Amino acid sequence: MRQIKPFRRILLKSTLVLSLLPCALQSKIQAADTSTPASMAEQYLLAAANRERQSRGLQPLRRDPVLARAAAFHARQMADHADISHGFPGEPELADRAATAGVRFSLISENVGEAPDSTEIHEMWMQSEGHRENLLDPNVNVVGISVIVRDDQFYAVEDFVSTVETLSINQQETAVANIIASSGGAIGNTLAVNTSEPAIQSARQTCSMHTGYAGSNRPWFVMRYTAADLNHLPSPLQARLGSGKYHQAAIGACSSRDGGPFSTYSIAVLLYP
Repeated sequence: MRQIKPFRRILLKSTLVLSLLPCALQSKIQAADTSTPASMAEQYLLAAANRERQSRGLQPLRRDPVLARAAAFHARQMADHADISHGFPGEPELADRAATAGVRFSLISENVGEAPDSTEIHEMWMQSEGHRENLLDPNVNVVGISVIVRDDQFYAVEDFVSTVETLSINQQETAVANIIASSGGAIGNTLAVNTSEPAIQSARQTCSMHTGYAGSNRPWFVMRYTAADLNHLPSPLQARLGSGKYHQAAIGACSSRDGGPFSTYSIAVLLYP
């Protein structure tokens, strides 16, 4: 039997909500030994994927053993059902599996396949437009691969993600402050970031609020946003910074407010005259 399923791609803007997984499922996903070396079939699929990417000038994928255990959980499900799918009844969604395993990501996609050997599976993926797009996506940098062999059939899963760097609250605020400072200099606008403890705490509390602001000093403008990286500012915030009306800012970071499976940074920027 040779078969693959239509690919599945989930972006940061998706409206998925991380479900509360039963403890037994969480334990199964998290229990895999991340030090287990990749099998020969898994090594082949990784090498084949990277050959395809490098031949097109793309960066190679890094194998993530934590993501691999999420892939292994699903590969076992496929082998147990003697079928392939992106989800079976009672099984967590793709994004939930990766988040439960402990992966921080802003984008995730998946290829699954079944064939008598891993070579055929890779060839089928490359001949399918959707699967090929996943494998050659320039926006992903990490892959988790698992192959389960049962009854002479190879059940393969490739999970691709764009990882999110782990930054402390202070590091997040510093990164945004640096971008704002450089933006102000580029437009000739003098804008100082208030780093006093009261200003920081007010901004952090404002970040955790859905509306309004914290503190006694009323800002003229408040921008709350989430992002997978902190190298760019939202367009509305850039426009405000370029208006020349504001000369002081307070920046606060907080835990993600969306409760979803994606790892994003939550930031509040308060602008003052």
